[in-house]
Amino acid sequence: MAASESSQNAHTSETNGAAALKAFAVRRATSADAQDMQRVWQETVNMLSQTDARHRLKPNAPDIWHQNLLDSLERKDAAIFVAESVATPGRILGYIVGSVADNLPTLLPEQHGFVSELAVDSHGKASGIGRQLLDALKVWFRARGVTQIQALVPARHPVAQAFWRALAYFSSSWP
Repeated sequence: MAASESSQNAHTSETNGAAALKAFAVRRATSADAQDMQRVWQETVNMLSQTDARHRLKPNAPDIWHQNLLDSLERKDAAIFVAESVATPGRILGYIVGSVADNLPTLLPEQHGFVSELAVDSHGKASGIGRQLLDALKVWFRARGVTQIQALVPARHPVAQAFWRALAYFSSSWP
């Protein structure tokens, strides 16, 4: 399946011993997704600011984030994927933002994939959404010849740290 195609698979997970259907489709984001993506972003940054006093937002951070999202949707070197609820069309359960970035001039490969954001609605954690979003972005990276990925992962976000460790990514934390 090409990364730009929609994945209409229903994914299931076990939650507290009970099977819970977490039906979602992973697809490329559009500007129509921006408002609900911002809801997921706001939930994520609120949680980060509660766990890490160094994570402080500017008063106009939501406006800046929204404009950056719209700008990124137009970039050829960036891709944004969303996990959309199948049961409630238009409800975004998570998203990932990635871009192709130049490596340091002394290192190979010359470019790498960079994951700047991966956010999942608090009700969708541990349901496979993050993994499916990353898989879609990896397909997009591979289509551009990118074989290495770097991700921006907050050091004081244990869920995010565990997610990346479970996928055997090396750790190099930022504060």
